[in-house]
Amino acid sequence: MKTAKKVLSIFLAFLMIAFILPVFASAEETVLQFGTDGKFQIMIFSDIQDDFPVEETTLQFMNEALDKYQPDLVVYLGDNSTAMGDENEHKTIESITEPCVSRNVPYAIVFGNHDGERETSRETLLDYFQEFGCLTTDADPDIYGCGNSNLTILSSDGKKTAFNLWFIDSNAYHPDPEVGGYDYVREDQIQWYKDTADALKAENGGKVVPSMLFQHIIMPEAYEAIYPRLPFKIGKDYTIDGTTYFPVPFFNRHAGIILEPCSPPFVNGGQWDALVETGDVIATFFGHDHVNDFIATHEGIDIVNVPTVGYQAYSDAISRGAGLITLDEKDLSDYEYEMIYFFDMAREEDSKLTEVEGGRSRIYYSFVRFFRKLLDGIHNIFLPKEMER
Repeated sequence: MKTAKKVLSIFLAFLMIAFILPVFASAEETVLQFGTDGKFQIMIFSDIQDDFPVEETTLQFMNEALDKYQPDLVVYLGDNSTAMGDENEHKTIESITEPCVSRNVPYAIVFGNHDGERETSRETLLDYFQEFGCLTTDADPDIYGCGNSNLTILSSDGKKTAFNLWFIDSNAYHPDPEVGGYDYVREDQIQWYKDTADALKAENGGKVVPSMLFQHIIMPEAYEAIYPRLPFKIGKDYTIDGTTYFPVPFFNRHAGIILEPCSPPFVNGGQWDALVETGDVIATFFGHDHVNDFIATHEGIDIVNVPTVGYQAYSDAISRGAGLITLDEKDLSDYEYEMIYFFDMAREEDSKLTEVEGGRSRIYYSFVRFFRKLLDGIHNIFLPKEMER
């Protein structure tokens, strides 16, 4: 009898290992690679900024967007969860990642200023995300922030690294109340980026690996790119490293809409200069300013602000949605970017967004779409032809 029980125990242990190991190994074994068509798509969900239970329209939109576009990777662009307490944080993270997990879509994250500002540390939040298969790691726990890392994408034939993705913790709030505002990417984070980029370059035969950068808080150079300088101060909010800007942007320097002034840190830590010097990054993607949905170019690098996908945080109907990047292996010096707008998804015949709690009628979303197209049409009058959206 004892022998039979022992054999049964061993058999059950093997069964547990067989089922549990794939869960823990899946993130480590995930390989990002261009498809046989030479394409790779990245979907961006920014500023969900919710707690448990997560708002139904947010989850429904994420599910429908994933089903329609079937991206190769999803990036959660910060301010992912604002739950109070470890248990609620864990349930919220499980809920917002379930659309990816249930479809076996790889995903990565960056943290925003609201992540970890309550009772749960960023390090614990990262553990929770990793429990549900997140690809983000903390590449060097000794440097500032949490979750600074990169992911490489293999060529379609699997023979080399074709592209690279940076995930940088833009941190939260500046610790010195005299300075105030948001924190900035610190010197050791920038050095880690430069060292890692150099290593990738060496492995690539001395050529930089083309890259994109994802982080939550936009860099100060956004003001230099799209806002007029002023010869006098009009308040602390629009003065960065001693330069004051008028908070209404030039209409001809960005595509899309800007409905609130950008909110970078007041201190410029030199991150942008490092990107320009290194020469690998072709585009940067930021969240944080929920209702801003624009693309601008500064010193040869695109600045893209992705609006919120969430509903619980402040948002508006004309910009809410998800970003979609399409990379083509034939030319990795460029990319395609489009917004998947909530109002467009809700108008599709098979969409359930009008039926779930918080949804509105198709007539309402048709009106929102008309108003957004009108705004874009007016804005396009001021844009060079190549910048029109």
